[in-house]
Amino acid sequence: MGETQPRKSNVHMIRDAPLLLEGRYGTREMCDIWGNDAHTYVAVMQAQVEGLPVLNQLSPGLIPEKYIDALRQTANLDSVDSAHVRELEASGSHDVVAINTAWGEAADKITPGASSVTNFLRTSADSTETAKAMRCKKSFEVLAESVENLRDIALEKSLEWMDDPYMDQTHFYDALPTVAGRPFSFYAEMLQSDLDFVAFVYTNSLFAKWADATGNHHSATTVGINGMRLQDDYAKHLGLRCMTAPAQLPGREYNADIMYALARTSGTLANLGRYIRKGRGDDSAVFVLKKPGKAKGSSAMPHKDIKGGNPIAEEQAGSLLHVMAGKMVTTIETIPFDYGRDLEGSASDRLDVGPAFKFVDHVTRRLAEVVYYLNLDKARSLDRINRTYGTVTSEQVMTYLLDPRLAREPMSRHAAHDLLGKLAKQAYDDRAPFFEVLERNLEIACRVDPNIIRQITNPIKYIGQSREIIQRNYDDLHGRKTFSHTL
Repeated sequence: MGETQPRKSNVHMIRDAPLLLEGRYGTREMCDIWGNDAHTYVAVMQAQVEGLPVLNQLSPGLIPEKYIDALRQTANLDSVDSAHVRELEASGSHDVVAINTAWGEAADKITPGASSVTNFLRTSADSTETAKAMRCKKSFEVLAESVENLRDIALEKSLEWMDDPYMDQTHFYDALPTVAGRPFSFYAEMLQSDLDFVAFVYTNSLFAKWADATGNHHSATTVGINGMRLQDDYAKHLGLRCMTAPAQLPGREYNADIMYALARTSGTLANLGRYIRKGRGDDSAVFVLKKPGKAKGSSAMPHKDIKGGNPIAEEQAGSLLHVMAGKMVTTIETIPFDYGRDLEGSASDRLDVGPAFKFVDHVTRRLAEVVYYLNLDKARSLDRINRTYGTVTSEQVMTYLLDPRLAREPMSRHAAHDLLGKLAKQAYDDRAPFFEVLERNLEIACRVDPNIIRQITNPIKYIGQSREIIQRNYDDLHGRKTFSHTL
């Protein structure tokens, strides 16, 4: 096993999670960001608190420091009762009004009058859109570490198995020999490409907003503040971007970027899971899961216990992709909105964004565990090469027959292709080594020496640059950080 330990998935460990989704398909870190409505309340309060010092920088003394201190001290669930917020909302209050009312009550107990600057010079979307962007920023940071972890484990697995013969397939047919670590190098590189896109979205598609109900800074100008600068400074303070000309919210195309980054990563996870599941299945049987502890394979088939349990994580990755495809469609469908604001996308954002981050992070960590504990049945892997009788080297033999430097009287490609196809079938039918069939054929024997034929039909040696590819990817990608800071 490699040096990189898989990140804990926390499955069934989140005992205080109020919903099955969070307890079964979430990680602790993501649930701390998106767990339930109460986490939304905190995010909305934090979006407002972070804006108050920015206001005072542009207009010193505008907000009394004691108000800011009181609001900062109470912007949490210890001070603000989430049940009280729900009661206020149920009684008819706007959701952000309900949050600010409960929060203001708590802050006024510390400093009377502090409630007067909740949502000051803001519209509700200034707080909710910024809160969403802040949470997505934290979530991408968490997810990036999980994907980096899986990538590094896959790279270490590729290095571990870089000398073990293996058969690649195309269309479920034996195709060309390689080494067992080579596919994991491919999946690691694809995970890196997902991380690169995550980094792009993180940098370019997460938007704060503080521009009033239609995005024109009416409230800021009322008190003599340059609203455009206020929004610029606020976004910079939060490490986010902002639009110069937003409507009541930034363009919803940016939501599609966020969801696509998650959906794209889910596609790679699904491909990796499918590959491992096939390798663990009895028809392939090259992979064996050696995770500590005993996992039940079936409630009705005891013999499946020897398989290390069902490929749950691998199949969850496929399920994740199905879920994310649906969320992606929803996000695209909610790009349209009537300028400057309608609520068609509001509910779907709340239902989709947080659960998407939780599920993707969960599956990423589960797969990292699977790859870490995956073992190779080397005898079975070698057997899958030997069952081809060496016919999978036919491409190399054809190249020899075509190259005037390697063969006497080279053949045409069409003739060589047809001849080798017939000889490969003969090797299969006779269950004879491919080199013996070739040696007996006069058209081959008169062009290539027998010793050369034996060398070029050895499938164990015919692996192209598999090892070099693995080493380069390991050297280039292992340990690479998506973001410069440390969480």
